[in-house]
Amino acid sequence: MEMVGGGTLLLRQEGPRVRLEAERPSDGRGLYKVWLHGDRGGKLLLGTLVPEGDRLRLSRTLSVGELERAGCWPDFRVEAPLAFTFSEERGGRWYCEQHPDRLVSDPVLRGQLRSPMPCRRGREGFWLAAPFRTNAPVPMNALFCLARLERLEGGPHLVWEFDGEGRPKRPHNRE
Repeated sequence: MEMVGGGTLLLRQEGPRVRLEAERPSDGRGLYKVWLHGDRGGKLLLGTLVPEGDRLRLSRTLSVGELERAGCWPDFRVEAPLAFTFSEERGGRWYCEQHPDRLVSDPVLRGQLRSPMPCRRGREGFWLAAPFRTNAPVPMNALFCLARLERLEGGPHLVWEFDGEGRPKRPHNRE
């Protein structure tokens, strides 16, 4: 099934469960979300496509009941909109860093970084960002007080700055 926004969704029903596999080419523009839209008004977020080689992929298995309760079964359409753009600011370009734990020097921070994050490199270091949510834990809670709240195209994000050795820096006053 073709996704609005590009890519395909393959679904396979296995008894009471449905395996959904979304895929699209990696264009380097940012992060894409996959949404199901039921013909009766339902809407369900499947998740974020993650880089695998030169493709972006997502695989989920849900019960038919879950899809029905969300109003997205048996008839639905699927879209993959660009949810976060890697914009160019301060000389660097945002990209999806697969292993942010390898960039930081502190072992406590390395332990808190378990998933890909938006990253931007500069002459004297780099920045890591995470969507700001009041209903989810902060990825680097030990550094929450050093985060700057910035609006990136996908919405509010916490942004941390690090020096070239991977040590956190205090945010500069922006006046």
